[in-house]
Amino acid sequence: MTMSRRLTNTAVLVALLAMMFTLVGVSPAEGGSERTYRVTVTNLTSGQPMTPFVVAAHSGSTDVFNSGSAASAGLQSIAENGGVPDLVAELSANPQVGDIAVAGSAPIAPGATVYAEIGTTPGARKLSLAGMLICTNDGFAGIDSLQLNANGQTRVVYGFAYDAGTEINTEDYQDLVPPCDGLGQTGMSNPALAENGVVLSHPGIQGGASLSPAVHGWTRAVIKVKIEEVGGSGQSGQSGQDQQGSSEN
Repeated sequence: MTMSRRLTNTAVLVALLAMMFTLVGVSPAEGGSERTYRVTVTNLTSGQPMTPFVVAAHSGSTDVFNSGSAASAGLQSIAENGGVPDLVAELSANPQVGDIAVAGSAPIAPGATVYAEIGTTPGARKLSLAGMLICTNDGFAGIDSLQLNANGQTRVVYGFAYDAGTEINTEDYQDLVPPCDGLGQTGMSNPALAENGVVLSHPGIQGGASLSPAVHGWTRAVIKVKIEEVGGSGQSGQSGQDQQGSSEN
């Protein structure tokens, strides 16, 4: 049902809107209230360190990543070189993205847990996050466009490993970034390894060069994500790193 185009009188429109909010028992301010969520990420692998995670609240009309589509420049940077600031800058320039936070401040060891608090508005109630699987060429762990519910219930979801499709998976230490096993890798992309593909599920560690499936591989989800509603409004962007816990692969 559409409103008649003949209703152009501003006073009439304001009166109608006020009556609608009165009928449903919600004021305009309450309808636009912010909510804050604590997002906790646990590395479930047994031998795959990860970068801090970029966490973003956004509208349903945008993505941080999308399986089957080409990676953005920011996603490529974090997936290949751990470029957390690059992805943050890219998302900050997107008007469809609301609050952005970074969970963790150092490489996230297997079994370790990090967290961040992020604010949302009714126009930005999708949650996405991404962090590099450090012992890969262009692998990352992520959650894409999860709907945040304002029901106060804690939610636990699991994230899987993705391949950004931007660099060939040589699995050679000279093509990886530190601190994979503490060796002195380059930390720079090699244009000769450009793949020009799309984001897909990661095929896993094959063990053809420097990496070992038994050490660096995984068989199921690589991260556990717990989402808790911690307030109807308030400051966001807080982050931290908890003690190392149990791991699984």
